[in-house]
Amino acid sequence: MPFTTKEIVKQHILDHHIGSTNISGEALQLTGTEFSQLEKRMILQSSETVKAKEHNSPVQEDIAFSGDEAVGLSHSKLMPESVVVASDSSLGYIYTENLDYQIDYDIGSIRRISAGSIPENANVVVWYLYYRIYQRGVDYDIDYQKGAIKRRLSGAIEAGQWIFMDYTAEYGSLDDGAIDNAIAEAGEQVSSFIDETYRDSADRALVTAETYLAVSIICRIRAMESISPSKARSTSAAGEAQSWTAISDMYRKEGYNILSRYAGAIGSFKSPSRA
Repeated sequence: MPFTTKEIVKQHILDHHIGSTNISGEALQLTGTEFSQLEKRMILQSSETVKAKEHNSPVQEDIAFSGDEAVGLSHSKLMPESVVVASDSSLGYIYTENLDYQIDYDIGSIRRISAGSIPENANVVVWYLYYRIYQRGVDYDIDYQKGAIKRRLSGAIEAGQWIFMDYTAEYGSLDDGAIDNAIAEAGEQVSSFIDETYRDSADRALVTAETYLAVSIICRIRAMESISPSKARSTSAAGEAQSWTAISDMYRKEGYNILSRYAGAIGSFKSPSRA
């Protein structure tokens, strides 16, 4: 009988943010209404932003600074490197990002840097491009477990259109089958290591130990996936595999450290059992 449960293992992974990866600007072309596969699976629910470049002419806004406070622009989700800030609409003096001002591209705001060239309480002109944001259930559908997205025929995403996605790949939402298999393997390891007298124990330490071993197995699988043929050409594959292996080894070591107090004596006779 396993000591841990699927819910405990998933919650541990979520609580410790094991394997969370933030993806920004992944490009994907949506053709027809079939699902298209993203680079990552097991996406954290509601973490995605689906956007597209649909504006060829930049927005122009007049901004009045007040000290060093951030000023909100009319749009959020600005396109990287699309912002131009000048002293006037004739581009009399063009200011430099991160020297004269800072941009929050996600929320759409600009802040004057006091040590820069923009005078205090100055008026400036800002040009920028921004993404169009699409809505789940209206423009697209997404399968969080499989990491796949498709356009809706009635939505605003056109067939063959390129989109860009920001999302969080959260390994805590991996499929239940993988967790069940990891728990079964961890249970075999625990059962073969501890003394028979503890097989039906309700000791919480045994739950923790088996949970650690299950997480170790999951991390080991993820390490192998990182160096699979489909990812072998990735420059980050080797580093990712090493990170997963290190996490796996850490959990395995800690799991067996806990189990050591429940181990049967080496070379001892087992308790007699009724045939």
